[in-house]
Order: sequence, then C-alpha cells, then structure tokens
Amino acid sequence: MTTHQHDERSATGSAVVEALYGSLAQGDVAALLAGLDERIEWVVPPGLHYGGTYRGREEILKNVFARFVSEWQDFTVAPAEILDAGDRVVALGHYSGSNLVTGKPMRARFVHVWRLRGGVPVHFETVLDTHTMVAAM
Repeated sequence: MTTHQHDERSATGSAVVEALYGSLAQGDVAALLAGLDERIEWVVPPGLHYGGTYRGREEILKNVFARFVSEWQDFTVAPAEILDAGDRVVALGHYSGSNLVTGKPMRARFVHVWRLRGGVPVHFETVLDTHTMVAAM
C-alpha cells in the first residue's frame, strides 16, 4: 500500500486509517469499530441493496460488516494507495470475494473518503463500482 503525506497532521490521519484497514485485514472488526467515533456517519451507495447512511458503530456492524460475512466468501477490502488531504484521507483499492449464493467471483474498484476530527474518523463514504458487485449476486 502506498501512502502520500502532505503534512504532519495528515500523516496522523493516514496512520489512523491504515491501522483500521490493518484491523479489518486481520478479521478484527471489533478493533476497527472501536477506532471510529461512536456517532460516525457511514455512507454506502444506493446501487447496493444495503445502500444508505448508517450512524454509529452498531448500525454499521449490522448493516455493513455483517453482510460481508453473510453474503460473501473471502470478502477482502484491499487499499492500494492512501492519500492525505488534511482532515480527510482518501483510499483507493478493490473489494473482492465470491458471492455465497451464486458462487460468482467479484473484484470491484473503490474510493473511500474518510473525514477525521481530532484524529478519529467521524465520516466514511465508499464510492464503488456497484454494478460489478451486484452482477456477482
């Protein structure tokens, strides 16, 4: 994963986001959720059947992360590049996995936009190729 840093403050945001992706890669969703603001706003595009805006860790766990397990085999979130932009951090990468119902594999490009306050994520939005994900379902 490549990280671009523009100043001291953004390096901190980048390190926070990298640690969250590291927790997810280890399968430690609890650690990822604990690293988020308790009132975080999490936006999933409406092109997915679970698209919407979720507020707080519990809503995110129920409506996003639980679906990774119930709908996909070997679901992976793989950031390839992280860009610092002050209180925002942008990650570019791919989702991949195989749908549990159809068995079809999927690899979809994403852009994640994180907004931090005091070094803690308070807003997250994923922009992705929803068509590729839905076509595998």
